[in-house]
Amino acid sequence: MKDRVEDLLNTDFDRKKNTLTSYTSCIERRISNMEGCFKAEKTRKNIALKEDLIVYTVYMQDVPLKVGELLHCVTVIHPGDVDGEFFMTKGHYHIDGNCAEIYYGQKGQGLLLLQKGNEKKYLEMHPDTIAYIPAGWGHRTVNISRKEPFVFFSVWPAQSGYDYERGIKEPLQTRVFKSERSYIIV
Repeated sequence: MKDRVEDLLNTDFDRKKNTLTSYTSCIERRISNMEGCFKAEKTRKNIALKEDLIVYTVYMQDVPLKVGELLHCVTVIHPGDVDGEFFMTKGHYHIDGNCAEIYYGQKGQGLLLLQKGNEKKYLEMHPDTIAYIPAGWGHRTVNISRKEPFVFFSVWPAQSGYDYERGIKEPLQTRVFKSERSYIIV
C-alpha cells in the first residue's frame, strides 16, 4: 500500500491491457472460486476440473481502509458461460450497509444486477455508462458478450467491506442466460 498522499493521486487506465497502470493488488477469480454462483453447479465443477478458467480479474488501487478514503479498481469479466449462464462476478453486499458505490463502463457489454430483500433491478452497461449502486443493495455484474470482455471502473468507500456471508443467506437471485439474439433474465 502506498503511504504518501502524493503517490495515490495519479492512476491511469490502460485501455489496451484493461488495467490500472499502477495497481497495487490483483485478484483473479477462477471458475473453481465460483462455487454456488452458477445454477449448474455440477457443470461448473466439471469445467473447473478440466480447465480452471479465469472468470474475472480485479486490478485495485489500495488505500487505507478507513472512513474518508475511496477504494477504486478496474474489473474485467471475461466472455464465457456455464451451461448457458454468462460469466459474472461473485456479487456481494457491504458490511457497512450505509455505503454506496459507482461503476463506470469502459469496454464491452454487461449487466449490473441489484437486489435488496425481494426487490430486484438491473441496468445494461456499456462504455460510458455510469451506474449508481445505492447503499444496502447487493450487487453483481455480468458479461453479456460472447466474444469480448466487459470492463468497468468502480469507486466505493474504503470502510465498506464485503459481506459474502449475507450473500449466502440472501443470494442474488437474478440469473442471466444466453438467448438466440442476446440474453434472457430469469
